[in-house]
Amino acid sequence: MSKNINKIKELEKSNQLLQKNLIDAIWTLDVETMEFDYMTESIEKISGFSSEEYISLPAKDRMTPRSFEKIAAILAEELPNFEKGTKNVRSVEVELIHKNGRLYWAEIKARLYRDSGKSLKIIGITKDITKRKKEEHKKNELIKKLEKALAEKELLLKENKTLRGLLPICSGCKRIRDKNDKWWPLDAYVRKVTDAELTHTICNDCKDVFYED
Repeated sequence: MSKNINKIKELEKSNQLLQKNLIDAIWTLDVETMEFDYMTESIEKISGFSSEEYISLPAKDRMTPRSFEKIAAILAEELPNFEKGTKNVRSVEVELIHKNGRLYWAEIKARLYRDSGKSLKIIGITKDITKRKKEEHKKNELIKKLEKALAEKELLLKENKTLRGLLPICSGCKRIRDKNDKWWPLDAYVRKVTDAELTHTICNDCKDVFYED
């Protein structure tokens, strides 16, 4: 048995409160077989499985295929680093399978090590983060709703600006009333509020009326 497992067992034995009240699960996993060597009893509070039940199956059977792919990808990254002497602690969020069949979220923090028999192992901690993920989901949904509401508000503001920008124009003489209730001939108003210079011409409809011949 490796030194790490012995240390965990000694810690559990010397402190029964830890054994009963440990929230997270501590475990070791063989890299070659991807099977658990050891699991603290606290896993039952998280997964519904006893520690003996949990380690009876390979790690891939305790999580969704997508989550196992994430684990495998991280392991592939860390193996070369470990062989070079770098020992990183990696963290990943995965979906695990509860004993009752439901999925739940967990955060796994782990690192590679070699036991006394020179076998390559992983020692890690599993923390149930289902509640946190649900809160994050609610937060993201709220953000989406707020973004939608802001977009709708922006549209309403644009429409309101357009409506406020409508010019009161006399249906008879076609003069335009400004914000001070002064009436302006159309060409004079355009010159007043823009840099445009008006030139006079005649449209085809009016040409037929005024220049019939």
